Amino acid sequence: MKLRYLGYPCTNVTLKTTTGRTVRLANLTDERAEAVARENLTTLTEMLEWNLTQGIHFLRIGSSIIPLASHEAFPFDWRERFEKELTHIRDFTRQHNMRLSMHPGQYTVLNSPKETVVKASVRELEYHAAFLEAVDPDSGTMTLHAGGAYGDKVTSLERLEENIELLSPLARGKLTLENDDRTFHTEDILGVCEKMGLPVIFDFFHHKLNPVNERWDEGLVPLVERVVKTWDERIPKFHLSSPRDFTTAHADFVELSDFLQVTDTLEQIGGDEPYDVMLEAKQKDVALLRLLEEMTPQAVG
Repeated sequence: MKLRYLGYPCTNVTLKTTTGRTVRLANLTDERAEAVARENLTTLTEMLEWNLTQGIHFLRIGSSIIPLASHEAFPFDWRERFEKELTHIRDFTRQHNMRLSMHPGQYTVLNSPKETVVKASVRELEYHAAFLEAVDPDSGTMTLHAGGAYGDKVTSLERLEENIELLSPLARGKLTLENDDRTFHTEDILGVCEKMGLPVIFDFFHHKLNPVNERWDEGLVPLVERVVKTWDERIPKFHLSSPRDFTTAHADFVELSDFLQVTDTLEQIGGDEPYDVMLEAKQKDVALLRLLEEMTPQAVG
């Protein structure tokens, strides 16, 4: 397999701007929500235009780009209000073959035993799916962690499967599940995704922290082959970060050695099929551009 795109999440360090401005629920009025959302959409357009000048075609959008849009108190139909802006972004991404993604935050827990949390999580995922459909209907996906174990991993995963059924066909079609660094390793996530027909986001750093086998690289290639198969005809997406000072925190930049572990692994799968990598580094676009400078010409197919 050959690397296609590298991406970065939510904030552009060079431009000193973000797609994630938000408002507090106490301040949620029609005027305030519109002003912040419009600013976020303007920023997204600026970031996409800047990305194009740098040859970057992959971006994660901040979940609060339409702040509190999934909340029951949200005051207006954001799709109708921002139809012109959303159409412009969609046309731009299609014209330049860009890929967009989103990653709902830690409070979106679909396997929670609390009904109120599940209902709020379903609303949040439906909002993410609707936004992605508006700006990148062809390749946009949203990434979710499985959630908590709540003392019983098997039951928690079964509850996750049940609650995935609560999602609309649109939301299920854009949902991907990611292995995490503590609770659910890649084998756990594959079990759910292979059964439910969902793609797996394989996070290399999380896999090192929470491997399937005693050694993180044991059986790595066949495991990643299974991950790739869950994407079917779609282009697989991987996550990559380097640790900060030997901790579980993300570093400012991605080490070239960590990146080459990704490309070496995917090359062993064979073929010329493309894949994309989201770099989860604190320096965002700066980290991406530095990695591009460090890469050898042979690293990108």
